[in-house]
Amino acid sequence: MKKWIPLFIILLIPINVHADESTWIIEVTDDPHDVKEHIEDYYPLVQIEYVYDTLMDAVAVTGKQRHIKDLHDEQYVASVNQVESYSVPNQKPEKIHPERARYHPDTMSYTGEGVKVGVIDTGIDYQHPDLEKNYQGGFDVVDFDEDPMETTPEDGMPTLHGTHVSGIIAGNGTMQGVAPDADIYSYRALGPGGSGTTAQIIAALEQAVKDGMDMVNMSLGSETNSPDDPMTKAVDRAVEMGTIVVVANGNSGPGDWTVGSPATSEKAISVGAAITEQEIPQIQTKDSNVIQVRSLPLTPEWDFKRDLPIEVARNPEDLQETIHDRVILTEKGDTPFYELIKTLEEKGATALIIYSHPEDDPNQWEFAQTPFPVAYVTEEEAQMLMEGDSWLSTRYTTLKNTLAPFSSRGPVASSWNIKPDLIAPGVEIVSTIPDGYASLQGTSMAAPYVTGVLALLKQAYPHDTPEQLKSRLLSSTELFKSEEGLLSPSEQGTGFIDTEKAVNQPYAINQNRLNFGKIEDTQKRVEQTIEVTNHESQPLTVRFDIPKRENGLIWDLPMTTTISPQTKRSFKIGASITPDRMAEGTQQGYLEMTLGGETKELPYLFINETSDYPRITGFEIDMAPFQQEKLTLRFYLNEKIDQLSMALVDTQSLKTTDLFTETDLPSGMFEKEFEISKLPKGELTAIFQIEQEGEVLFEKQDLYIPGAE
Repeated sequence: MKKWIPLFIILLIPINVHADESTWIIEVTDDPHDVKEHIEDYYPLVQIEYVYDTLMDAVAVTGKQRHIKDLHDEQYVASVNQVESYSVPNQKPEKIHPERARYHPDTMSYTGEGVKVGVIDTGIDYQHPDLEKNYQGGFDVVDFDEDPMETTPEDGMPTLHGTHVSGIIAGNGTMQGVAPDADIYSYRALGPGGSGTTAQIIAALEQAVKDGMDMVNMSLGSETNSPDDPMTKAVDRAVEMGTIVVVANGNSGPGDWTVGSPATSEKAISVGAAITEQEIPQIQTKDSNVIQVRSLPLTPEWDFKRDLPIEVARNPEDLQETIHDRVILTEKGDTPFYELIKTLEEKGATALIIYSHPEDDPNQWEFAQTPFPVAYVTEEEAQMLMEGDSWLSTRYTTLKNTLAPFSSRGPVASSWNIKPDLIAPGVEIVSTIPDGYASLQGTSMAAPYVTGVLALLKQAYPHDTPEQLKSRLLSSTELFKSEEGLLSPSEQGTGFIDTEKAVNQPYAINQNRLNFGKIEDTQKRVEQTIEVTNHESQPLTVRFDIPKRENGLIWDLPMTTTISPQTKRSFKIGASITPDRMAEGTQQGYLEMTLGGETKELPYLFINETSDYPRITGFEIDMAPFQQEKLTLRFYLNEKIDQLSMALVDTQSLKTTDLFTETDLPSGMFEKEFEISKLPKGELTAIFQIEQEGEVLFEKQDLYIPGAE
């Protein structure tokens, strides 16, 4: 049953949020408790949700926008940030037997004993037989009590994500987590359906730090690629105060710049997802071409062992109903995804293959639970299927030691840092769920694997700081390769985790990712200092290998040096960069160094002049319940913008509707409200024209506004 722990109050005040109200985090220069009293006395229509006094001086307030704006002129206000939505996949997986779920190395004596691990997530089924021994307490930020149980069907849309994450870290029963003797403390910050806000998650992180967690796992994220939002600042501060924070890098791959906050934190350990071994379904066409089956989220596994008839549906409404097996191939078009699924279920479909135009990113679609498998193919691949046989043949191949396609890539916008820091197993991961076990995939599963390894490291080296443990972890990784060569730093960071090597590595490299930033001068010299610690009783010889010469890039590397036992040495790595002799955009690769006969690659990255990095991230639209006549548009500006214009283009008629032009916009969250009656409806593309330092750029975002006839 539940174990109770002392609670350090951070003023969690439950409120009811009305449809036309929103929540904001206000960073303040005065004591946040004094600010709370001032707001309560002089702003009665603004309600206090949280007071933060550990990771930041701030308050979270809820109210109508016009009332919040009245606060802006107060002298104690340092910044005002609207909260963002955070969520985890809310899946309903099939329960299985956990025969493969043994993640602790058999030969390792360390088990995580005595290490306190906080899990900020949807809660935990602390009555699960594999978790009840390790569960030690926590807090529920959603319901404001000390009972962080997962949402049950009686209380709303049920959740299981936090229980699955906790099992990977410290399951100890039929399944075994990476650190089976670690103490688990659950902080429920995501409520029914697995959703929450910045305000709730920062409150949970603050509570975990106050409770003395050695490390915290955050298998959650947003689409905002920025190092400066309140969530990222809170994570950085938690690490500075001695708490290791491990964050999932996100599931918005395979595009670059898809990492989202709080994985954008410089001090957090951000984790991408790897495939160690997975059987992958492929569609074989009549001319022996192979099309990869890209299953959509929340859909059953594509596991057909026999050929099936395929039927092309220009308009799914025109399909004849049938009880016979068939695969439907159709274009996404204007129909919302959930409506398309409902129609095909009524018509009788065994599976769906859906395609769309090249500029329609499926990562931005609104997904729904489906009763049959759904796969996405490109327009070109769809044409191959249309020209092929009337029967669809599925074949299977095995992928080993590669990056999961969905794993978000870096770098971080505006700081240009390499993310993820490393990758870990994140596909077909079996762990605990309420009343059973299930297999899930995502960077949400990769992050707790790393958290478990850090618990082993913390037990082995209890006096190491978070930075020292991070250095041990990232100095022991192994780079993954593809047919084209090594995967890039923005895909895998320092590489794939190696548990036993992390514990036994004779050296550690601090600051081992070379982030050189954005290069805008005619010629620029960049430098970064790394530090190598020799943990052995023998001298360690360090040599830097001269890389292959590249136009516009000349390295200045240290001389070969021997480090005495149990000491450390700093090395300054420099490079002279001539931008106009190199291609524009992201430049990245690896610099080789040899330590005691072992070769280690240091990832490096810099941005050469203009790049394709996003100026706008975290795009979302919101129609509040009971306020259907209005729509709120919000997104995050990664940099100061001189002028921003936005227009909506109807994807069918190509009719363009100009929405607004704004000037001198600061970086941060941008929000604007529109009357829906004045907006076009259906499938649209938002076009942003960005003027910045004399340069004109364009970005776009697909969206859907309901109401089309």
